[in-house]
Amino acid sequence: MPGRIAIHLNDDTVCERRMDIGLRLAKERGAEVVGVYPSASVAGLRQDENILPQEIRTTLRKQRDEHLEATRTRFLVKARDLGVQAHWRVPHGDAEESLTLHARYCDLLIMSKAGVNDSPASLRPNLPEAVVMASGRPVLLLPNHGAIDTIGRRILFCWDQRREAARAFSDAALLLRDCLTLTVLEIDRDDTLMRERDIREDDISDYCASLGYPTPRRLLKDSTGYGVGNVILNTATDTDADLIVMGAYGHSRMRQWIMGGATSTLLSTMTVPVLLSN
Repeated sequence: MPGRIAIHLNDDTVCERRMDIGLRLAKERGAEVVGVYPSASVAGLRQDENILPQEIRTTLRKQRDEHLEATRTRFLVKARDLGVQAHWRVPHGDAEESLTLHARYCDLLIMSKAGVNDSPASLRPNLPEAVVMASGRPVLLLPNHGAIDTIGRRILFCWDQRREAARAFSDAALLLRDCLTLTVLEIDRDDTLMRERDIREDDISDYCASLGYPTPRRLLKDSTGYGVGNVILNTATDTDADLIVMGAYGHSRMRQWIMGGATSTLLSTMTVPVLLSN
């Protein structure tokens, strides 16, 4: 597992969930954690403060500072109680740029979508997706609901032979080494291309074996009438996966799920964490 895990902390309603799951994962894998709390995310965006009366600005800053300090205390106390080495960072400026930079000093960044009842300051559209595309590091997206007892014991890997999927497979290596079961899902596979390029049916299984991973269960599925995203989520349910590993695409049909309008709905209702890599 990564030696250093970053956790996005802020004032949204699922921050505590991210904190607890991230600390537990670090404990299980022997990693240290970095709590990253972008200061612009609390009690109103910083760029909006100058248009407000001084009294309101003072109140907002006081609320921001109090929430930040309370979060810092909880984070450090929980990490200490678990025996996890923890670091605290409060970057100033844009949240996307701050998280992107801090992710590059870590092996994994844990994030989630903002909830529907969060404050306007927390409702940054597609923040996790933007960080995935810019950071060069994998992002573990947590669903906002449902129990998460394990992460990475039963992995569903979405394989389409593209660069992004290969990168995700590499970024998930330390999780894959410890998993109990591995399912490789191929959707709308181009069998003609495989024959032309002399790719064999067993190549993915042989590759997994060479790395010491479990022998994968291989599934081929057609997305016609269902959509790629729905096929992935249904397969995760059918295989009892506790982690989906996949590439984050900025183009192709996958973009409609990863970067499109359906992303928020799917990630808010699913119960399986997703490791995205670009």
